[in-house]
Amino acid sequence: MTSVRAGVHELHESITHTRSFTGCATCRTRHVKCDERRPECSMCQYFGLACGGYKNDIFFDFETSRNDGVRFRRPLFSVKERERMSEWLLSSVPPKTTLRALSRIDEECERANTSDEIEIHRGPFGAFRLNQDQHTLPHDATVNDHEQTESRSPEDMIQSCDLYLASSDMLLSPWSQALMHLTFDQPENVLSPPSPGFLEAMTDQDCVEDDSALSEYLPTSCLPDQSYNNPASPASFTSSMSTTKAVPQDAVFLLKHYVSAVISLMTPLRHSKTPWHILFIPHTKSCLAGLALGDELSDASLCAFYGTLAISAFSLGGVSRSQIWSDKAVVYKEKAQKHARMMLITAYHVTKVAKYKSILMALLTMVQVSMFSGNRRSSEYYFLEAEKFIRLRGLPRTKSRKVRLLHHCYVFERIIHESVFICGANSRQRHRVHTAIETSGLGMYSLDSLSFRLWGWENLDQEMMRVRGQEEGENDLHLERPGFWSNSLYPEIFGIPEPWIILLSQIIRLGKEKDATEGNDTSDCLSLKEFIGRAKTLEDYINNLRRPSLENIHSHLDHEIIENMLNAMQNALGIYFYRRIHDVNASLLQQKVECVLDNLLRCKDTDSTVVHGSAGFIWPAFIAACEAEDPLVQASFSDWFVNSARRSGLSCFTETLANIQRIWQEKTCTNGRSITWLDLMKNTMLLQQLS
Repeated sequence: MTSVRAGVHELHESITHTRSFTGCATCRTRHVKCDERRPECSMCQYFGLACGGYKNDIFFDFETSRNDGVRFRRPLFSVKERERMSEWLLSSVPPKTTLRALSRIDEECERANTSDEIEIHRGPFGAFRLNQDQHTLPHDATVNDHEQTESRSPEDMIQSCDLYLASSDMLLSPWSQALMHLTFDQPENVLSPPSPGFLEAMTDQDCVEDDSALSEYLPTSCLPDQSYNNPASPASFTSSMSTTKAVPQDAVFLLKHYVSAVISLMTPLRHSKTPWHILFIPHTKSCLAGLALGDELSDASLCAFYGTLAISAFSLGGVSRSQIWSDKAVVYKEKAQKHARMMLITAYHVTKVAKYKSILMALLTMVQVSMFSGNRRSSEYYFLEAEKFIRLRGLPRTKSRKVRLLHHCYVFERIIHESVFICGANSRQRHRVHTAIETSGLGMYSLDSLSFRLWGWENLDQEMMRVRGQEEGENDLHLERPGFWSNSLYPEIFGIPEPWIILLSQIIRLGKEKDATEGNDTSDCLSLKEFIGRAKTLEDYINNLRRPSLENIHSHLDHEIIENMLNAMQNALGIYFYRRIHDVNASLLQQKVECVLDNLLRCKDTDSTVVHGSAGFIWPAFIAACEAEDPLVQASFSDWFVNSARRSGLSCFTETLANIQRIWQEKTCTNGRSITWLDLMKNTMLLQQLS
């Protein structure tokens, strides 16, 4: 009997019973379980009773403290109350005048004497001095504000605030009283219409995409307007976190610019389901919130955070032509590189220092930092580190959709990089990475070769129609095997079907076979007959490339941009094939060159506000411009790159144009001999100039 009672007691202890203190007034009066549905609970509707609504209260649930460090909060106010508060805050000071109001408060505070009473209000922002007797103040209150900020710990500051709040004669400022009146004095079922100032403020905010999440961590006053015609220096933007040393003062502004302007460089699509909206931006915002709260962040999180700020600062520096932003970008880039080095030390040998997605996002961010700053050698380094990390930590695991999104981002950019950076095939770093993968025992999860060798297909049309399974679709990292995979995410991210990227991968691999043969490395190489047969098959497939259906793209603007991008991509694939495989004279490729230029100009005419900076545009522009011979066509390509550099602010466009102009210059000095980017990349001295 005793054992039975003990068992029942243990069962009772294992089940946590929580009373609902947050139910509606009717259900609590009737002692009925309430589902807390808003605005009326389902139980009251079921029994035909008038729901009494919910009271404003703070609830501490001590019975659920067994959760391992899980932190959560419940809103103190109802949804309608929070909506009224937000409307009042926005209507009191429009976003465009936020900085002006804060500056005026600062100026009036600086002019006031130490003994004067200060009570300044500009909309929801206010500054006032609480006058109390000296003996009632805490001892530390006699220290000036600067010394408090520098010498006192956060714990001491919190304790001092508690002493102030404990005072019974603590007075509320007028704006606080207005908030209290707005919140509690109005009936629950009445929602006052927004003021004209609120409507004006809302119309001024439509230039920023997905900016609502920023307000979770910072007030609207910390999100200054973006004005590129008259750019301001970073020092002019302040935030409520300026007293926190770990948080850069311009972090919010840079993140806002990244969301509104830089993301279009990564993808031509405008929907909010891209990896940058789902993964990169929320991760960066979480890092910003963690720094503001004083949390200890991993090197991977800090690398992604500072790398994102560096990308945005590089863009702002180019757009505004401000050396201040360019210097900031270099500082953030160096910080990101520092955390990247620390991250890679513990990425493989220390367990659970950072999550897989966090490390991979950090590496991909560093790839983007290197690409957008025009450092091709640095991009090569981070591409190889990302490949090593994916093959050792990513391929053996079960892939969620978010992980596959990150893998797709890596593969797409890596194949584009591999198509033009052909001189790094035998670098020491590649040998080190491949050796580490082969000796780890995890190389068996990779279903493709480590050195971009050609897969043994005979009928490419038949192979491309072959359905690939999940394991082959996920673990054929660099798309070595042709086939169709229904779960491919490339169209959702870059607007380009996976078969097109597979085709580019096959051209790269056939080109490596050609280089191996020309380098007298005849071991395990294709015979001449096999090489010609593979080349003919690829040529036929490029010329008869199946166009994807664009029915799922509902926006007419996106439909035209994607259609022009695919046309440019197909013609660039043809140019790349004929140059890389057959080394055809450039005079025979001018029709395709002009078609690519026409598609680029059509996109510009369709929407001049879009920065065509994704690899889907810059890659065909580079491939086609290198072969342009007509001076007018060359000038049009130059204008496109210059305009893209001006609108994006990134040096990758100017660096690419400089490389193209070197090729044009070489063509004028070769007595008619055809020179292309391939010859430029093979020239060691010029390669050093590029890096």
